[in-house]
Amino acid sequence: MDDFRKYIADIKDKLFKYQTEKRSKTYLALNENPYPFPEKLIEEVYKLIDPYKIPTYYDSPDEELLNLLLEYINSDKLSVKNLSIGNGADEIIYYLLLMFKEMKVTIFPPTYSCYKLFAKDIGSKVISIPLKEEKIPINEIENLLNVDSIVFIPNPNNPTGHFFEDEEIEFLLNTGALVIIDEAYYEFGKRSYIDWIDEYKNLVVIRTFSKAFSLAAQRIGYLVANEDLIDAYNRIRLPFNVDYVSQLFARVALKNLEFFRKRIEEIINEREKMKKELMSLGYKISNSQGNFVFMYLDTDSKEVLTREFEKKKIAIRKFSEGLRITIGTPKQNEMVLRIFMEVKKNENSKN
Repeated sequence: MDDFRKYIADIKDKLFKYQTEKRSKTYLALNENPYPFPEKLIEEVYKLIDPYKIPTYYDSPDEELLNLLLEYINSDKLSVKNLSIGNGADEIIYYLLLMFKEMKVTIFPPTYSCYKLFAKDIGSKVISIPLKEEKIPINEIENLLNVDSIVFIPNPNNPTGHFFEDEEIEFLLNTGALVIIDEAYYEFGKRSYIDWIDEYKNLVVIRTFSKAFSLAAQRIGYLVANEDLIDAYNRIRLPFNVDYVSQLFARVALKNLEFFRKRIEEIINEREKMKKELMSLGYKISNSQGNFVFMYLDTDSKEVLTREFEKKKIAIRKFSEGLRITIGTPKQNEMVLRIFMEVKKNENSKN
């Protein structure tokens, strides 16, 4: 019999530990909402808490949350049987990989790192095909994808924030692969493929309450798919996987959409302002539709900027292709722009 320590050593040798940037005074690395969940709505949540439900194993998802989600996605082609929830979108991604662990996973970097991380965790084969100028290289994958494939697509893309075209998504779906579209940033771009689910049984859409609704700490996400897939998902996920209080927070958020929509518009306005300013300084940026901006940079420029942000104790996310910066409060965004201006000024003085 193998000593259990052999398995521990094997895991530590082969699998990456998920790590984020150190939490700094100004943290713009994880695309968190810069505004807190409003105190008035927290009070509303607390008023709803039934102390007799705390010691019980609470339904996950509960019926009211499912109905509110159905109303929110606003599709007359779907029902509550097309919906389920998870302990954050990440848990949903993990469970979907577990459900289809024998299938090969295809991703298009730069993309969300957890697709590869989780797939490696469970031993799935991962095929990485880099985007070409923000496009899926269709010619390279025509004979690669089939019914034994899973494809993960964040839309808007993370980290670049650009949208994929309908033709690209349609091509992927027509290969027969299971296409999982991650709409974590849906509210900031307002483009969705949920209405395609009725036509394409091989389409899954994932969303989260972490970004637009300021609920990252509560860990709640949801998925939309055909009824059979949802039924299978509900069998493989852990029972009672999303706690009672988190579901209350989600319900209260969905009942106060107008408040959050105003905040979302503020963040979108700040994003567009940031993009305009960066372009005027001569930086190459993507047309981000998320709550962040992304600039393409060579290695030297990237390192210079990274050092300047570190000096100012501002955490951002670095990629091989460039830098991603979360849209913060107006004050935080001004701090970010000042750094870019100073660096550009120094560059010009040397030329």
